[in-house]
Amino acid sequence: MIAPFFCLMLKILSRSAIFFTLVLLGLSLPAAAGEILDQIKSDGLLRCGVQAGQEGLAVKDDSGNWRGFEVDLCRSWSAALFGTPDQVSFVEIDRETGLAALNDGRIDVLALHEDALFGRRDVSFAGNAFVNSLGLMVRRADAFSNALELDGGSICFSSNEEAKGRIDAFASQNRMTLNVRKTELIEESALLLREGACSALMAGRLTLASLRSREKNGAALYEILPDLLSKRLMGPVTLSGDRAWQNVVRWGVFAMLVAEEKQVSSENLASMASSTEDPAIRRLLGFEGDFGTQLGLDVLWAYRIVEAVGNYGEVYDRHFGPGRPTELERGPNALWIDGGLMRAPPFQ
Repeated sequence: MIAPFFCLMLKILSRSAIFFTLVLLGLSLPAAAGEILDQIKSDGLLRCGVQAGQEGLAVKDDSGNWRGFEVDLCRSWSAALFGTPDQVSFVEIDRETGLAALNDGRIDVLALHEDALFGRRDVSFAGNAFVNSLGLMVRRADAFSNALELDGGSICFSSNEEAKGRIDAFASQNRMTLNVRKTELIEESALLLREGACSALMAGRLTLASLRSREKNGAALYEILPDLLSKRLMGPVTLSGDRAWQNVVRWGVFAMLVAEEKQVSSENLASMASSTEDPAIRRLLGFEGDFGTQLGLDVLWAYRIVEAVGNYGEVYDRHFGPGRPTELERGPNALWIDGGLMRAPPFQ
């Protein structure tokens, strides 16, 4: 009697209600191949989880308009799916609630999450879209140019023991003496830096950029040093099992990376499309091959991504480029041909 009833419930409940019911029962249901992708197409809406409130990643202004790196990722997938970047519902999440939102069906994709998912079978990391790292922010008035010049100084931070281990290892490797001071909140560490009680503030570089952007004349007062004390890959996360949907998410990011590598941008897209004889560009833009069909999309899916949000470099510069409040040197987020870690397989 239980099995027929359960099957009936699966048929009549909505997708979100199914996941919610299973969570309450302590059960899990892996996504069937193509199920999520088909449902998104049927709904005509992509539900995208973003880390709202962090400048550079996802911020909603007073008019209700969203901006940020994560926002553009979501808009790129909408453009590939529906031909417009605007069929997205942005769902506000944080590091603690993002994976739960995937599992209970509130979102279809988590725009950015650290790759620390070892041992989890319920979700899948869909590829690298950003490289974050522990970094150091100093006062420009102190004229530090790199971390080695902090020898004998103090480092303030409010992160976990992994962060302390990183700075201890850095000091040991470089035979430096650093006084490490931990606070409960990142704002307390920022205040100590402002007052000169700390030589540097240690946090994730995204966090440092966000903190600096909140300060009046922050870019003139503080500098984020080029030293990288760790490497943490970040990328979109989907439910496990639906490889079709995961491929759309993964190759959406790849399309932006290939476009930058091939110097295809939102500004020159039309002229490139009409004049290029480069087979790699023609495959990217849908004039050769059947890559859209293999993803369950039409042939112009990648063309529409570049048209809607630009190539990877355009998206990065829009939110972290020169002159932005959250300016960050690309560093590991540069293309592999420029010494960075960002690369994509060819469209072939």
